[in-house]
Amino acid sequence: MPVVDLNNSELQKLMAETPDLLLLDVRTPEEFYGLGHIPGARLLPIHLLPDNLGGLDPEKPVAVICEHGVHSADASFYLARKGFKQVYNLSAGMAEWNGDRTFAS
Repeated sequence: MPVVDLNNSELQKLMAETPDLLLLDVRTPEEFYGLGHIPGARLLPIHLLPDNLGGLDPEKPVAVICEHGVHSADASFYLARKGFKQVYNLSAGMAEWNGDRTFAS
């Protein structure tokens, strides 16, 4: 399955329909905590992704998130090349996210 780009409402629908969806935020810790993140998202900065694939399940769906959709697109295609079966990219990023957002860890 190729990477699927999602807008805000499509991601919110996917989150509601897919209880085992991993929300993978590939921003820096400063962005994740300072700018807010989607509740339940897991922080894994993009530069650490290659060394941390073992902690991710390629059989489970994953939605990749960053601030503007650029790094998340790169990370999404990387995951797809590494055998992840269901990969989604929040194409507009957190800069345009209109859903719930938390600023605490």
